[in-house]
Amino acid sequence: MARLLLIGLLLSLLINEVQASTIYTITSSDNSLRSEVKRNLRLYLDDFHPPTTDNIHYWKKQLIKQAKNSLEALGYYSSEIDITTDLRDGTYHISLDVLMGYPVVITHSSFNLIGQGATDKQFIAQRNSYPLVVGSKFDHGSYLKTKSGMSDIALSYGYFDARWQTHSVVIDAVSQTANITLIYDTGNRYSFGKIHIKTEHASNSIVREMAPFQDGDYFDNDKIALYNIALNKSQYFTSVQAIPAKADKQNRRVDVNVTVINRPRNIVEVSAGVTSDLGERGRVKWVKPWLNRHGHSLTSEMKLNHQEQTITNSYKVPHGDPNDDYTNYVLGWNHTNDDDNTNQQYKKYTLQWQRHQVINEYWKRVLLLKYEREDDHDQLLNLIIPGISYTRSRRHGGITPYWGDRQFISLEASNKKWGSTSDFYKLTMRSNWLRQINETHQILLKFEVGYVSASSIDDVPTSMRYFGGGDNNLRAYDFKTVSPLDNNNVARGALTQVLGTIEYSYPVLDDWRLALFYDAGYLGDTFFDTPYADAGIGVRWETPVGLVRLDFAKGVRSSNVEDFDRPFHISFAIGLDL
Repeated sequence: MARLLLIGLLLSLLINEVQASTIYTITSSDNSLRSEVKRNLRLYLDDFHPPTTDNIHYWKKQLIKQAKNSLEALGYYSSEIDITTDLRDGTYHISLDVLMGYPVVITHSSFNLIGQGATDKQFIAQRNSYPLVVGSKFDHGSYLKTKSGMSDIALSYGYFDARWQTHSVVIDAVSQTANITLIYDTGNRYSFGKIHIKTEHASNSIVREMAPFQDGDYFDNDKIALYNIALNKSQYFTSVQAIPAKADKQNRRVDVNVTVINRPRNIVEVSAGVTSDLGERGRVKWVKPWLNRHGHSLTSEMKLNHQEQTITNSYKVPHGDPNDDYTNYVLGWNHTNDDDNTNQQYKKYTLQWQRHQVINEYWKRVLLLKYEREDDHDQLLNLIIPGISYTRSRRHGGITPYWGDRQFISLEASNKKWGSTSDFYKLTMRSNWLRQINETHQILLKFEVGYVSASSIDDVPTSMRYFGGGDNNLRAYDFKTVSPLDNNNVARGALTQVLGTIEYSYPVLDDWRLALFYDAGYLGDTFFDTPYADAGIGVRWETPVGLVRLDFAKGVRSSNVEDFDRPFHISFAIGLDL
């Protein structure tokens, strides 16, 4: 037995040695060989075994057959191929002279749909894109691609009994013509059945409510994918998967099996980091993902850095899909102690009611009502603020996106009539766009407009005024230092802002991009009051934890204020502000 294995191994090594010493040369004495045909022939030859000295004549016949198959796959049935072989120094030099001849032309082509799916737009679109029409060259690849495309659609949309009633191609080698007849019977479309959850748990009702389909809806594999995304996005589960069961052909229904592993009852996260804006920072987060069978959850979070300390408690109540339809009750405390800016030293207590709803495929609406008590260095404000915001966010590329955009608009108001200390309203609009061209060039555009209507800046709490500068806008200026100044030349916040950024980046190494940017803006008590601008260069590093950004920015405007007179700033941050 060992001797047989040794002989087999030696034969294998011998064959590999012969194959490695085979050289093919493909020519065309009548210059008829087209490049795509030559490429296909080369692929066929790569899979063909090399000759040996005792079967060379048989091998030539097989090689010609293989070569003709490669041409027939592209519609050339009248080709002529001449082969010469030359064995020199243990190496076979094999030359093929290929005369392509004329291609087979389609003289008849019919493609009909029957069954319930005959009017389904997916099937119709696939049929309308069918390339093998009368007068065109016959191509086996296009023919097979069309057939597999119909089968893929049938499986994706629940036509599990679909079949080819007729699929024939008749080639007349004499007249070089093809006759194609296709009839695809879609059969009946199956429907969704019941959702079966393998483990009985209080979460089962929430799992069913997140399904984007109902019992009896037509089957759609895209909805299964959306269901899995929603389940994983809910953050209720450590692991979750929804998989279609085997189709019930008698009742034409497909049940869905869901397997879930719930997250621990208590989750604690601790993190630390550093940014050029806030310096060292830390965060502690405590989450109770499940409080009861209705899917209520509690999140407590504490953030600490040199300038700001916050504690936030959020109680979430889902009303259906916990990702898209829920209410948040928020209790928070914020202490800001910027030693360089007394106008940004304040304490704030907040109690909020937030109603989150997805109103269509992309747009999300938030209604809010909040009570805020803000105590800064010289005044105490008690505010009752209703508000509304709309957000649309789209992105491709995960945590390092290459395409995306985000639109945001919000309106908040305070009035003495309902118990606030002061009257004002605040309107903010933001639009960010990231696009990639030719999978190489990336362009980031950002635009933001804000307006606060108030009789005096003192009527507006510090936390609701506009400040510029930092990692994400006007990068040459220090964090939150750009605004009108008080009598002590310290930023006290603005009532209006107009900010814009254009950034271009280009890949220089794997996962590394070089960026050029220009930031400009106005911040003041009236629109287009005082201009600010900078330009710079940056480095982008795509990492598993997100996009790492390092920017070198230089102000391009002079000013009587030293801090605003062509400043220079180096900023470092993780993540794309989209």
